Amino acid sequence: MPPSITAVLIDSREPAWVQQLTFGGAMTAITALDYGDLLITTASGDLLAVERKTASDLLSSIASNRLFNQIAGLVQRTRWAYLVITGELRCGSTGQVITEHGENGWTWESLQGALLKAQELGAMVIHVGADADYEATVMRLAGRDRSGTVPVAPVKVGVTLTEPEKVLTALPGIGLEKLKPILEYCATAAWALQFLTDLDTSERIPGIGPGTKAAIRRALGLREGQTLSVVYEETGNPVTVAQGETPHGE
Repeated sequence: MPPSITAVLIDSREPAWVQQLTFGGAMTAITALDYGDLLITTASGDLLAVERKTASDLLSSIASNRLFNQIAGLVQRTRWAYLVITGELRCGSTGQVITEHGENGWTWESLQGALLKAQELGAMVIHVGADADYEATVMRLAGRDRSGTVPVAPVKVGVTLTEPEKVLTALPGIGLEKLKPILEYCATAAWALQFLTDLDTSERIPGIGPGTKAAIRRALGLREGQTLSVVYEETGNPVTVAQGETPHGE
């Protein structure tokens, strides 16, 4: 497979070991860059911008706010902007940042906040263990697929249920897809309970058959010959009761 990198501009202020990298045999040139340490063109026509930071330089550039100005410059140049951190950078047992020089007064929490800010500005952040891994890391970044096609599962949208819907979906066999036709036909949860427990009615709602009704009756503890009916109190409010009973046990 041919290298993904076609050309690299290397900032003239980078150390000699960076200026001598070949990036898989790509054409390279040393020049003063306004922002970033590498500007890379790929075989697919993408432009990548890389800002390289050692762990110690990263902390000092955050403290001076220089890092965020550099990131803003990269993002103005290309959407494919990367902050590549090299060297030891980890969280100590006391929550302090540890670099190759040991603890330095920085908390891990404050460092993570700064790196999040860099990402919010539009740069992607990657940490590599040592300078020796830098060239290979840049080549992997250049070889990434940027076509924009990513297979993902459909997003599931949350549904907030009303109190009547909560009652009905608690019954066996009654899912969200059956709520609408049930409530359109029955109007209220009370009338729906009567319909869903009536084995003798000839009226039909799609998806609600004798098996579903039998399961609902078992869940409600209805014995053979018992039905639920909607009756009215003197106030006119509907109440659902079992056959042979009266509201409030009167």
